Amino acid sequence: MRLLFVTSTPPIPTWGGAMAFYRHLCERTDFQISVVTDNPQILEYEVPYNYSVISHGRIWQRLCRTRLSKTVHSWSHIAGTRQIPNAIIEQAQDFGAEAVLTVAGSWSWTAKLAGDVAKRLKLPLVGSFNDWWYYNTIRHTWLDPILERNFKQFYQHCDLALCTSEGMREALGSHPNAVILYPTGATAPTENSHSAINTKESFTVAFGGNLGDWYGHMLEALVTEATDKNLNFKFFGSNASWSANFDTRVKASGIYQGQVPFAQLKAEMQKVDALLLLMGFEENCALIERTSFKTKFLDYLSFQKPILLWGPDYCSAVKIAQEFDSAEICTSPKAKDFLQKIVTLQHNPDRQAELVKNSQHMYSERFHPDKIHQVFLKSMKALVA
Repeated sequence: MRLLFVTSTPPIPTWGGAMAFYRHLCERTDFQISVVTDNPQILEYEVPYNYSVISHGRIWQRLCRTRLSKTVHSWSHIAGTRQIPNAIIEQAQDFGAEAVLTVAGSWSWTAKLAGDVAKRLKLPLVGSFNDWWYYNTIRHTWLDPILERNFKQFYQHCDLALCTSEGMREALGSHPNAVILYPTGATAPTENSHSAINTKESFTVAFGGNLGDWYGHMLEALVTEATDKNLNFKFFGSNASWSANFDTRVKASGIYQGQVPFAQLKAEMQKVDALLLLMGFEENCALIERTSFKTKFLDYLSFQKPILLWGPDYCSAVKIAQEFDSAEICTSPKAKDFLQKIVTLQHNPDRQAELVKNSQHMYSERFHPDKIHQVFLKSMKALVA
């Protein structure tokens, strides 16, 4: 099946949503893709597909570096582009696209462009709703009612809507062809090959993922609270939002390891004793956390280590973890309460082993990459029959 993928999140072998699509579209043979993206990060990778990089032009890029940044971004979110570049139409036609795929959440002008291309070429439109529309979206907040209306209208216009969680589908509302498509995590080794449980006095916990937004602040609070505990920390990721003083501390101590390739992250996670999964508690991120489902959760399953989950009880990840008893959960926003969960688990090797066993069951029962991919493939085949 041939897909024109118009997106700000191109499928590249990195982390998160970009890696999830790479697993669907590049590591398997069910799809052929041609990509249109405004994300220059794609230039850093050798990818097995043809692509073109688009932008609003140099003037727009210059304005984005001025005090008018929110204004020009807001304009692009609403207006998209004045007309579809002929090169994109030619790219789609030369490729023989059978459908147009885009990442619609969080919202980007490329999603609107994808809708326009699909309408022009009379092709089915597939929208992937990975995050709520305003996550990491630069904008004037007084335009939120218009942007949210456009986002929800786009959802209704999709011939197939891929919702990353039950929470996302509930928030978006009814749709004649909306399916839940969890992110695709890494493939786990054989079920009996997980690492031995740590019975030593020292205990290392690790986090791998987005360090921006509220996540960096939460990790800073946790490490600060754990000063007198026999715990070691390892953090991997980028865009850290923690304080400058903490940044100096974690770099000097080796706690912060930076952004690394996924293969290296997987190897590093085999050296630690437990994995940290965080969701924000603040009111301004409640809808984001209610609708999202972390790719890192499913990647963590493949690492086969005990998982410690810190987040509010309404998050999709918390509900799934409770269903399978696959993580030690703290739903209190206080760092000291989460720290106590870590310390208690540190001294309970039986519980560590139980969590690993339960997470393996969660992986094989519902979140094996093959099962998730079949949901995607079946939905696409039904659309492009």
